[in-house]
Amino acid sequence: MFSSLTRIFSPLSQPFAFARVAQSSAKRFGHELAPRYKQVRKKQKGRVTVRTGGSIKGTTLEFGTYGMRLKSEGLRLTAAQLQAADNVLIRFVRKAQGTYWKRLCTNIAVCIKGNATRMGKGKGPFDHWAARVPTGKVVFEVDGMHRHAAKDALRRTCEKLPGIWEFIDKDTPAKSGFSRVEEPESVNYLEKAKENPSRKFANFLKSRSEEFSKFNGRK
Repeated sequence: MFSSLTRIFSPLSQPFAFARVAQSSAKRFGHELAPRYKQVRKKQKGRVTVRTGGSIKGTTLEFGTYGMRLKSEGLRLTAAQLQAADNVLIRFVRKAQGTYWKRLCTNIAVCIKGNATRMGKGKGPFDHWAARVPTGKVVFEVDGMHRHAAKDALRRTCEKLPGIWEFIDKDTPAKSGFSRVEEPESVNYLEKAKENPSRKFANFLKSRSEEFSKFNGRK
């Protein structure tokens, strides 16, 4: 019995267990821009979002001082294209000892279907990752760099990507579609609804009063 316990807790068994863990953990990082999905789920081709409701989400800077924004029509960028642009930008950022941010996530699995294949969906194997970029979307942001250095770095980065891009800073207004808009003032819609409530909302407000709250939940 003592010999079996010695064999179990011997130091020789630990390196083999560590090697298996290291091998399994290093296998899941297939690509720098690939999401950490355990299973690659196929997705339909889809279309790039066209913001017709006046949304300005993702069109202004959030972290850095300067950035690049898509000026032309919406498109789909592959992980290889973004990686090539990232390699160019990181050279300039390291030289200037600055910081940069990526505002995209390539979470669309693109599948390729070969020739002489019958009609139908879901037959092509996984090929690469991609991301949909609508008009006005900010892709890269930089900080800690001079304006001229940041503009030159982002200009050379845009050469690796399709579409037309524009250089923006903190003072650049937001964008809704192809037109620039000033950021609207925040509106308290709850207080606005209380000024002229509907019949249903008035009943809801009445039920929250102290007079009726004593009897809430009773049958």
